[in-house]
Amino acid sequence: MSARPTRAVSVGLLTCALVLTGCSKGPAADQTTPSDAGAASSVTSATTSATPTTSGSGTTGDATATSEGDEVRSRSGAFTVVPPEGWTGANDKANGVANIDLVLLSSKKVGSFASNLVVLTSAGDQSVLEDEMSKGRDQMTAGGRTVSAAPNRSVAGTPAIGFTTTFERDGIKVLARSYGIQRNGKVYLLTLSSSQAEAEHALAELDEVLSTWAWT
Repeated sequence: MSARPTRAVSVGLLTCALVLTGCSKGPAADQTTPSDAGAASSVTSATTSATPTTSGSGTTGDATATSEGDEVRSRSGAFTVVPPEGWTGANDKANGVANIDLVLLSSKKVGSFASNLVVLTSAGDQSVLEDEMSKGRDQMTAGGRTVSAAPNRSVAGTPAIGFTTTFERDGIKVLARSYGIQRNGKVYLLTLSSSQAEAEHALAELDEVLSTWAWT
């Protein structure tokens, strides 16, 4: 009887990660609230919401803005990473997203878009992870996005399953790579978003992050 709530949380996890793959025009008061989109019924619609950017100075009590090269601990305390050169921890840029565990943000922007890595965490087993990743691919395809396999990656020795999504928003061609892993009853969803022009460089920077990932 516990499978149903676990599944519901997992659906929200995938939706929340993909909500951060769009472009925002800045941290104005009318910026879409990620938690609102997190409740949407379609993963596809979530991709049109806001992403963290380097503009804005608001912070919250649980913000993790860091200096370049500092070790960043996830909000759950389950893992740490070290951002690559030009990246910083920026949880405050996505304040209000349910289950958000970590945000890393690049200082380099293409138009209004800054490459970013978002990690969300929730309860779930391997079957839930695989089911929801598959459902996410199907929903993105049905929504007109181009979906393909993501390059193989592992997180601290754990193989990750994933897919790549490409689309255009506000004149910027975006590529999002989403990976999921399961460990100790938790599902971790990593979404790396960048402009398509920066995609290979962003993937190399993801590799730098993953090389420093340590469970605590």
